[in-house]
Amino acid sequence: MRRLLLFAIFAAPAHAEDWKAVVEKPASAILKDRTFAAVVIGILDKDQDHVFSFGEWEGNAPDRDSIYEIGSVTKVFTGILLADRVKAGVVKLDEPVQKHLPDGWTMPRRDDRDITLLHLATHTSGLPKMSNGFLAAAIGHAEDPFAHFDEAVLKKGLPGTTLQYPIGARHEYSNVGVGLLGHALAHASKADSYETALTDRVLKPLCLGDTVITLTDAQKKRVIPGHTAKGKRQPNWTFATCAACGALKSTVGDLLKFVKVNADPSGPRKDALAMAQQNWRDIRPDEEEYGLCWIRSVGKNKKDPPRIWHNGQTGGYHSFVAFVPGRGGVAVLCNVATFDVDKVGTAVLNKLADTK
Repeated sequence: MRRLLLFAIFAAPAHAEDWKAVVEKPASAILKDRTFAAVVIGILDKDQDHVFSFGEWEGNAPDRDSIYEIGSVTKVFTGILLADRVKAGVVKLDEPVQKHLPDGWTMPRRDDRDITLLHLATHTSGLPKMSNGFLAAAIGHAEDPFAHFDEAVLKKGLPGTTLQYPIGARHEYSNVGVGLLGHALAHASKADSYETALTDRVLKPLCLGDTVITLTDAQKKRVIPGHTAKGKRQPNWTFATCAACGALKSTVGDLLKFVKVNADPSGPRKDALAMAQQNWRDIRPDEEEYGLCWIRSVGKNKKDPPRIWHNGQTGGYHSFVAFVPGRGGVAVLCNVATFDVDKVGTAVLNKLADTK
């Protein structure tokens, strides 16, 4: 038997047991035949906070302070940074990205139209998932692909990038698009980097001290090493550029705080949080919408609350963060790159949404 630890914070034991029953089966499936797997799940049920731990690493179970890469969950933080900059009057959603890039950078155009900040945040720019420059830089560096895709490569390749579809016509997920969004927001904010802008405008105000790109020496000691689905240990990814699309690391403790302020927007960034959650693009009617980088799962009954979420994956990790407005949310962190993690988060999300 693998070790199972249960932490219940400010919650009645019976209620914690109900949530344990929801997550135990899908979480245990991740651990099957994987002695290296370590999964930690945080659940916010209104004001009650529960943390469940499955598996272990070097004899220790992960906990609310264990650090994992969160991959593309980084994008929702970038969306909130965009909303914050809009609320502060620094940028406008419908402004061309070109306006907010440094001198010498040239955005591709199509049909005499410009890509706007909103296009990047809703993946409707026509940009590909990654540029050809990324593919060339990543060849031979599969374990840390973004480390060799730097600003010089991005700047050189951007003008000649072929837009796959007319601007605004179609939703097509783009890492390079959200990476560019981070560059534009940093430049518009007169910050020296995306990391600086995000830390100053979002992470510090929300008191998310363990949600970082650059780890301190103390934080490095709390990192749970990542693995492929077959168990090969993977190095942590580094980002020479495009950090806004996937460079953050975090803990379940921090992500529970993040889920809480999003489920019921409050605090110094409540207006930006609410703005980022709004529907800015219909993707599939009565199924899926897009906020500012948030994915909104909806149904035909408009009285039902949306399920607002994003997942993320790097070479050795998978993450899932989601919430139901007014009810609570979930954060799942795993040191294995497997989409099975989404099943855990979705099970919690569905129960929260179905609770009257």
